[in-house]
Order: sequence, then structure tokens, then C-alpha cells
Amino acid sequence: MNGSKWLDWIKERACFLGMALLFAAASTNAVIPNIPPGIIDQLKNMSPAQQAALARQYGIEIPRAGGVGGANPQPSTVGQPGEEIDAFERVERMQLEQEIREAIAQEDGEELEEELKRFGLELFDREISTFAPVDDLPAPAGYLMGPGDSVNVYMFGSEEADLSLSVTRDGQLLLPRLGPITVTGLTFSEVKNVIEGKVASQLVGTDVVVSMGKLRAMDIFLAGDVYAPGSYSVSGLSTVLQALYAGGGITEIGSLRDIQVKRRGKLVGRLDAYDVLLRGDTSNDMRLASGDTVFVPTVNSLVTIDGEVKRPAIYEVRNSDSLGDLLKMAGGLTASSYKKSASIERRLVDKGKVVRVQVDLTNPEDLKQRLFDGDSMFVAPIKTEISNQILIRGAVARPGGYAWRPGLRVSDLLVSIDDDLLTETDLSTGLIVRRTGKGLEIEVLGLNLGDAVTNAGGENDLVLHPRDEVLVFALPYLNESYQNLLEAKEDTKGNGTASEELSDLELAFEQGNEEEEEETKEQRFEDRSELVKEVVFRLQAQAKEPASTNVVEISGDVRLPGQYPLLADRGLESLVSLAGGYENSAYLESAEVTRLAFSAERGVRVSTFETPLVTGSGKSRFELKPLDRVRISQIPNWSYGDSVEVTGAVAFPGSFPIQPGELLSSVLARAGGVVENGFPEGAVLIKVEAQKRERAQIERLIASIQRNALAQTQTREVEARVSQVSTANAQTDIEFLESVLESDVSGRVVIDLAAIIAGNDSADIQLEAGDSLFIPEFNNTVSVIGEVRQPGAFKYDDRLSVRSYIDLAAGTTVRADDKETYLVRANGSVERVRVRAPLLSFTPTSASQLRPGDTVIVPVNEEYQPVLARYKEISTVVFQSIASLYPLFRL
Repeated sequence: MNGSKWLDWIKERACFLGMALLFAAASTNAVIPNIPPGIIDQLKNMSPAQQAALARQYGIEIPRAGGVGGANPQPSTVGQPGEEIDAFERVERMQLEQEIREAIAQEDGEELEEELKRFGLELFDREISTFAPVDDLPAPAGYLMGPGDSVNVYMFGSEEADLSLSVTRDGQLLLPRLGPITVTGLTFSEVKNVIEGKVASQLVGTDVVVSMGKLRAMDIFLAGDVYAPGSYSVSGLSTVLQALYAGGGITEIGSLRDIQVKRRGKLVGRLDAYDVLLRGDTSNDMRLASGDTVFVPTVNSLVTIDGEVKRPAIYEVRNSDSLGDLLKMAGGLTASSYKKSASIERRLVDKGKVVRVQVDLTNPEDLKQRLFDGDSMFVAPIKTEISNQILIRGAVARPGGYAWRPGLRVSDLLVSIDDDLLTETDLSTGLIVRRTGKGLEIEVLGLNLGDAVTNAGGENDLVLHPRDEVLVFALPYLNESYQNLLEAKEDTKGNGTASEELSDLELAFEQGNEEEEEETKEQRFEDRSELVKEVVFRLQAQAKEPASTNVVEISGDVRLPGQYPLLADRGLESLVSLAGGYENSAYLESAEVTRLAFSAERGVRVSTFETPLVTGSGKSRFELKPLDRVRISQIPNWSYGDSVEVTGAVAFPGSFPIQPGELLSSVLARAGGVVENGFPEGAVLIKVEAQKRERAQIERLIASIQRNALAQTQTREVEARVSQVSTANAQTDIEFLESVLESDVSGRVVIDLAAIIAGNDSADIQLEAGDSLFIPEFNNTVSVIGEVRQPGAFKYDDRLSVRSYIDLAAGTTVRADDKETYLVRANGSVERVRVRAPLLSFTPTSASQLRPGDTVIVPVNEEYQPVLARYKEISTVVFQSIASLYPLFRL
């Protein structure tokens, strides 16, 4: 019972409880309690039979004829035909308890194990039973008439009448104008013939139609292992199964295969319910007579069968039943059952132990074995691994399993590049993972996939073996693109704009993959690196010793460096193809190989040597060994793709590819030089290497601040109250500090561009990939900022001094430390300046130290105190001094 059904159950019970209170009030003429109108409306809409059943569920008797509040209440008769009986309350309580247990288990996050049930007991499940009342069934011709039965007689012709006649206690039918007819001991067919004969002989010109009316109720007794044994009043057409249904069914220990009918103390019939359940044979489901006793004995032998059978359950067996009979009861074996060996757990009561018996379900002799009470049989499934298939995985149009046949080749499965492969498929390489016949051990073969498909029967069109796996890879740049994106994102960490742009690119990349998956409803192909990792893991797992680990590693200038399987041909060319091929910058003359040599005496010896990549035949004949490491070097001074950005006041701004070691003067000349209104003194050079160094220094600074803050909170350097406040705000302060310091990472390098343009080699600087140069237009102003009253930019005048520009900014504030005033030149360099000349110096402050584009910065005085606080400190010191001298004045 899930959560919603549990809530519905509670609401339903609450509703029924309200109705029960209403019933109680109505039946006892008491004051009706305050019940919601909705519940009263539901009660009124019920039929009288439903009202009666609901009332009895709560142990309340209500009037049968008048419904709720009716007159002349009569007690409900147990076992009226077509009505529910109180015996069902016991069954309902059991079902309700089970539902409560399931609901509680679900709330606790537990799962109830589904146990096998006894086969056939669900026949009497009131919730799903299809038994119908038997009052309105057509009476069979052989039905014996008796007191309480009624007959409908309809006459038409010269005389018309519509009569409903009941058989009297004397066994007679009283027909008007025809007299009494004795029907006791006669069948319904005989009674019908008698009435038709009398009408034909005594009422000329009148025809008659005789039909069975209401059937008499008869008393029977249910005994034995039934849920509600006792006396029942049932319809005259009731059978054994219908009577058991009226009594709530058979208990868990009752027998389904030996249901007995006794009449006047003698056994008159037996019923095997399995005949009905398994074969649909109801010939032994005899009709009952008044006074009959239906007896259900205790079950004798129960056996359990589980596993790969069509109907797992607990079955009741007789002494004559064999193992084959049990399989028939269970519906037979499933298609996935393992018939050669099934297991029976058998309890030897006389020896006090449990043994296991293996049987062959294909052996007729084993199927004749006798079963014993308590036997538990389990039929295991067959091995699900497909033994004659070829599995194709990766970048193919239709991955999956294909049937193997002798002589099958790769080209038989991948016939056409256009039809069977994807546009993303890497045709230069592929793998065949083959079982070696020793359990799960494998060997790996490489192939040129494009040649195998287009050149059927050629060298690369390998013959496949059963259970081979053909791995087809996507092009290496599909793996590269995302990895490069992540690396670029890591490199630009701290650069807000660049990081945001790369995050947008990453999001677009991921959204593209999601749209593709939504379009095809599944991933188009397995990732190349994941396929390789899986094969490498299997090779490492099966290795008995390091020397037999058929795994190699390649690094350097290949597209997909990493670990790869050592292929059967041990070729270096195949390894490079698996790694996606060479990068454009790869040095193809030779490769460096690091090899491990294992020996019992010396252990492991590492050696490094070089091997040529290209020989006279165009291919390397070098053979790899397990655990070899190959490194592909880069071409010396390789710089293809390295560029710098030149913007601002130059003739040709843009991105310029550079050579290793190229100087700024060279790039500036390629950009056409500085234009007429350019301002070389204000040039801004941003270097990537400087950014990295600044970021590393900031990270060290932040780490040092964090250590100091933590040390202060753990020592007595500060008061306890201050320590608590500091601890609470430390994380917030550090995060703010990180954001401030990160914003200061610029990577600007101070240069003298004017000297570089003039040809001063010592002022020139070497550029690297990612650097940028910005040359602003001429700036004929001087800026004044910091602790001045009116910061701003003022027109440059070579006659004005630093003091004069500070005066133009309305002078310094009370917090200014004008002795520490400094200049930031247009090129980014910083210089200290002297605002006022020393008292005994006759040398005036220089006015020529300012240049266009400079910025004058007046810092804050960190030791500034308000005047009142300063006077307070002075007066305190004076007072304490006088107080200390006062004893001396008294001497």
C-alpha cells in the first residue's frame, strides 16, 4: 500500500466510522451526533443491502425492511442467499492487518519480501472472487422440488392467469381450479409436465408456461479448517465451492484436495479443488442437499517449487503425486530454466536433518520420484550469456549483438561506411577484444577499420571468433574539444570575463549533447576513452604479474595521451592510432621509450632509449613490451597557433601570430607602428606569465592570512569576546579579501614603449602566447585622487608642481598623509614625490617631475586621530605626570 492509498484508507475508515455512529443513533432513537452532511448524503445514496452490510461491519443491527430509522426492526438472518455474512469480517480484519503492516513497513523504508503463497487459496478471496448469488440461476431439469420452492405459472388463451405458487410444507402446489398437486420427490421437469397435462385436460383452449420461481433456502454445516465454520442457510442450488465461499474459504492449513461432503453421517462425495483450478473440471462440485455437512480436513503434505517455473507456489500433494505431477501443477518450466539440474531441499524428520537432492528434469526416471512433506524445490535459470554472438560497440549506426557463423569477418557486419558507420567514426583504428579461452581473460587486436570495410577479405578484414567484441571509436577531436574547454577554463580562473565566456561555451556544449540525446532518445555512441579504460582495466585485472600486464602508456604530442592495451601486433604505429594520431607539433624523427626489465635477482631495472618513428619503409618496426611508456616529443621552437593581441592607436590592430622569442618591437612594426595621436608613454602590456605569478602570490597571501586568523583564535592574542566575534566573521572577511585581491590580478608589465620605438634594445621585451598590448590615444591631463577634497583630472601644465595640482583638487583632507604622496606614471611605474621642501632646504620642489597622463595619489594617514581624542590622551599623560611628582613637592 503506497502513501496515497494509505491516506485514502484512513479517510474511508473515518467516513465509515461516522456512518456507524449515524446507524447507532438511528437504531436506538438517540440524538444523531454532529456528522458532516457529506457523510449523511453518501449513506442515503446507498441501497438498503449496502447500508445493512456497512452497519454489520461495525456490529450494529439496523431494520431490514425500513432501512435507517424504519419501523419493526428485525434481527438480520445469518446466511441469507445473495447477502454477505458476518463471517467475512474475520477475513477483512486479516486483510486489514496485512495492509497496515505493509504501510508501516513502507513508511520505515523497508521492503516486504514477497513470499510464496499456497496455490488455490485465492479461489475464495472475497476481494477478487467472481462467485455470484445463485438465486437467479436457471433451475436444472433434475432439480428436486421441496417445501419452500416456488413455481411461476402463466396461462393464456380461453383463460388467463399469472400465478406464483409455493410448495407447502406438505409438499403440494395448490393450483386454482385444478386442485393440489403433490411435488415432493419430483424433479422440476416432472412437475412442469404434470401442470401442463392438467391444464391441457381440464382447461380446454388454454396454454400454459411453467417456470421456476424463488428457490428454497436450505441449511448446511461447514466444518473443519474453514475460516468461519458453522451452520449456513444457502440457496437450494448451492454447490460445495459456493458453500465454502459463503464460509470465507479454507484456512492456510486446510486441504484443497480432499474436501468431503457428508450426508446423514455418510461420505457421499469428495472434491479436489485442483481439478477446477488446473483443468477446469467441475464435475465433482456436487450440489448440496439440506442437512449436508461440508468438511475440510487438515492438509497432509505441502511442497514448495520456486525459480524458473511458470507458477511458483506452495502446492498440496498426495502420496501418489510425483515430481512430474508437481511440475504440471506449476504450469511447467519456463523457457529460461536449466533442466539438467534442479535442487530439492528435503527434511528428514526421522533423522532430524536437512539434505539436498539434485534431480535431472530431462530424465523420466527422476520425474517419477516421490515427493515428501516439506520438500522445497528450486529450478535455476540457464546461463544468460549468449555464446554465439559478436558484440559491436561504439560509433556505429546499429550497436548490439549479431549472430556468429564460421568464417564471419568484420566486413560482413559493417558492410558500408555510409550505411553502417557514423560521420563521427574514426576509420583509422578499431579494436577486437577476444576471449582467450581461459575464463574472462582477453587479448586485444587492432585493425584499420576503414580498410576492413572497404577491402573485404584484406589484411585488416579479420575473421571473427564467437564472443568477440568489436570496438569502433569516434574521432579524437570529439574527446579533445571538451577536454580543451575544461583546460582553458582552468587557465582563465580568476579572469572574470574570460571565465564567464568559457562557462557559456561549456553550457552550450552540454546543451548540444542534451539536445542530441533528446533527439535520438539515447546516447549516439559510447565514449572512446571509456571504452579504452574498460579494456585496460580488464587487462590489468587478469595479469598474474607485472611482466604480463599487457598495458602501455603514451604521452606527449598525441591527441589522446593515456594508457592503452598492448595489441597483439605490438606495433608502435597501432598505439599512435589508438591515441588519436600525432599532434601537428609532434617530432616524428624519434620517440622516447621507458621500459621496465624484471628479474628475480635484480628486481626491476628501468631503462630509457629512443627509437625511430619513421624508417625507410615508412613504418617503424619497433615492438612494444608490457608496461612500456612512450613519449612523443614536440618540434623544437614550435609555435604554430601562438599569437598576441595588439589594439589601440596602431595602424593595423588585431591578432598577430608570433615566433618563439619574438620581441615587442617586431610585433609593433608588423602592426604598422603607433599612429600620430598615439600615446606610447601610456602603453599597457598584459602578460600571461605575469598574471599567473600574481595569482600565485595572492593565493599564498590569502593562505597566510587564514593561518594567522586561525592562530589568533586559538591563542590569547585577543580577548575571548573579540575572538568569538572574529571567528564568526573570519570566513566572510576572507571571502571579501579574496574577491578584492582577485580583482587586482592584472598581469600588467611596466614598459618604456617610447624607448623601444627609438631602438633601445635594452628596453625591448619578449612576448609569449596570450599577451596583449594596448596603446591609448594621447592624454594631456594629470589626475589627482585619494585623500583630496575634490578628486579629478586637470589639464597638464609643465609649470605646475605636484603641490599645485593638489591645490587644484581643493587640497588634502584631515586624514591625508601628504608626506607619502606618490605618482603613477602613464606606463604603470610608481614614483615617490616630495610635496613640501624640508624646513632648512632652499631647493624648491620640482615642477618638471610631472608628465602628461600621470596620476597623483594622496594616501590616507593610518595613524590619524580626531583632535578631541588626541587632547584627551595629552591631558591624561600630563595629569599622570603631575600626580607622580606631587610627593616630591612635599619633601
